[in-house]
Amino acid sequence: MTQPEAPRRKRTSTQPMDAPRMLEGRVLDGRYRLNRVLNAGGMGIIYEATQLTVGRTVAVKVLKPTLTKDPSLVERFQLEVEMVARIAHPNVVTLYDSGRDAGGLTYLVMEYVEGVTLRQALREGQLRLWEMLYVFSQVCAALVETHGQQIIHRDLKFDNIMVSRMRDGRIHVKLLDFGVAKLLSREQELTQGGQVTGTPGIIAPELVDGKKPTARSDLYSLGVLMFTALAGRAPFHGDNDLALMRAHKYEELPNLRRLVGDRVPEEVVDLACELLLKEPDQRPQRAEDVRRRLDTMAHRLRESVPDAPPFIPPRTEGLEEVEPSSIDVEIMDFGPTSRDEEGGLFGPPVVAPMTVVAYLSLVLMLLILVLVYMIFQQIGPAMPETSAEETYQTYQHSEHSQEVQPYQQHQEYGDDQF
Repeated sequence: MTQPEAPRRKRTSTQPMDAPRMLEGRVLDGRYRLNRVLNAGGMGIIYEATQLTVGRTVAVKVLKPTLTKDPSLVERFQLEVEMVARIAHPNVVTLYDSGRDAGGLTYLVMEYVEGVTLRQALREGQLRLWEMLYVFSQVCAALVETHGQQIIHRDLKFDNIMVSRMRDGRIHVKLLDFGVAKLLSREQELTQGGQVTGTPGIIAPELVDGKKPTARSDLYSLGVLMFTALAGRAPFHGDNDLALMRAHKYEELPNLRRLVGDRVPEEVVDLACELLLKEPDQRPQRAEDVRRRLDTMAHRLRESVPDAPPFIPPRTEGLEEVEPSSIDVEIMDFGPTSRDEEGGLFGPPVVAPMTVVAYLSLVLMLLILVLVYMIFQQIGPAMPETSAEETYQTYQHSEHSQEVQPYQQHQEYGDDQF
């Protein structure tokens, strides 16, 4: 399950890459020995572990030690425990246990899922097209259950979907990581104002505006996964997280039919594009509706070409590996900002935060210089009064000397500054 590292643009991480490995070998509450790191996100570190009492392999998610003193993050972690505990579904990871050990580590224990991430399965060509559709169908089945319990996942991505092949050849899917999920029945929001929760490349446009997540927000993220799996490239790109989120909100969707050619049925392309519509009301309304359409298309493809070769998208840059420490930037903090006409966080033009800081610093320096000059004008030494005759003599004298007149010096200083 460990993913090989590959070069990737890094996002901010709370700890260095090797910090999670400092806990390897530790035993929590005398019952769970942490063997090796599987993944590391913005809040938690996931380990392959051994449940010593029964010798069972489990997955243990530990809240990062540096975050245990933040009550809001501890509360968020406990909320994840609460949400996973209430879900019992074959396509959702099962929670076994949770607690806080004597050393202050907060943890939850889940089933260890054999298999690979959906990202790995696609990159390695392990899935036929109809099997890929069955994968997305099972993700929808998981969403039917979670949405039915008023839980919005908010972080559907390739690395949170585990794919296993059973002994009879069938594909089985498990949905992981409810670390940034939203429990709609809970009024309190655990993020501060001006923050957007989720991964920038899959966030639905309405969440960028600060609107409450709905089932259709998760379906938008599913559309991003379908588009990327079929085309081998993400639907939108940006030089930074702000630009990427803005692209999802404003840019026109690329022509998926042109990208995939005639290898993908029209109905599959149509569904992916419907899921990526900007307005939530225009998307499919329920995960159950999407699941049925996927099952129908997958069954039709399987009947027509049962021995089809694995599906390889025309491009693969959208499926490249992502460093575990940088893929789960769970909270994007934009700070105080004015809202645009639609109530969004982005009032055009959008400028990267560091660029704004640089411009503000330059303006501040100029204002200080102007203020200093004005003060100098007010309190500076007054020019000595001279009579008209003295002024004329000075003027006459200057015509035969190399000295520059005082008034001329002052004028030149003024031209340089303003």
